[in-house]
Amino acid sequence: MSVKKKLVVVLGSKPGAEIPSGDAVYCANAAIGYYADAVSRFPSVVSVLSPDLIHPKERQEGRSDRERCVQQWEMIVASRPDKVILTRTGNLDMLKKVLDEAGFSSPVEAVSAYERREIVGRVSGCYDPIVTSDFFRLPVNKKIRYAGSLTTTFLKRLVDRRKDCGAVFRPSTGILALVLAISEHGRDADYVICGIGVQKRNDYLGGEHIHNQPLLRHVYADIKVLRELARRYNLFATEPELEHLVPRYRPG
Repeated sequence: MSVKKKLVVVLGSKPGAEIPSGDAVYCANAAIGYYADAVSRFPSVVSVLSPDLIHPKERQEGRSDRERCVQQWEMIVASRPDKVILTRTGNLDMLKKVLDEAGFSSPVEAVSAYERREIVGRVSGCYDPIVTSDFFRLPVNKKIRYAGSLTTTFLKRLVDRRKDCGAVFRPSTGILALVLAISEHGRDADYVICGIGVQKRNDYLGGEHIHNQPLLRHVYADIKVLRELARRYNLFATEPELEHLVPRYRPG
């Protein structure tokens, strides 16, 4: 008698996501709020969050994106995952206190930049800073910016190998959530990516801090990590734009 494979869904905030039923869901950032009804169907829920979504400074008066930040904060506080994993360890005690004072009771843990790098490397084979051939197709002015950021990372790590690298050279929270799911559930599970894309992220992530960035944050690293994960694991996606990287999920 064959044993049914575990199905693990990894969910991002892209609108219109097709979300199958499964045994566990890993939600990236505010996806746990945007898709609260769908998330409630899963027996196991893990919320992978950037600490920026919790930090009080993001909700200060005068910020142009304050309304969006407050909305995301309220959705996170209203959620009840089995656990939260923060993508950085800075100010962890303070962030736990902020959540506790807001009535949020789920367990909260965090991965450091170095732990994140090691987990992504072990699972995908890609250790940051992740450099791809896309670098060579950039305009000269952006090549200079990339090269400068890359040089800074290597110089910092000569002094302290645990230093983080820029967002350009490491995976997004969505792809990190996928890596964490694989690290937890292993090779015997099927993984389905929903609500995570690589095109026009500014259109649904929002915020002037994203729109004003001269370089694409995470995108090239995400594409490379996804390609490697698709070779190693049972990885699928419901997003048509990912079909050139990951097989389309077809239930049944």
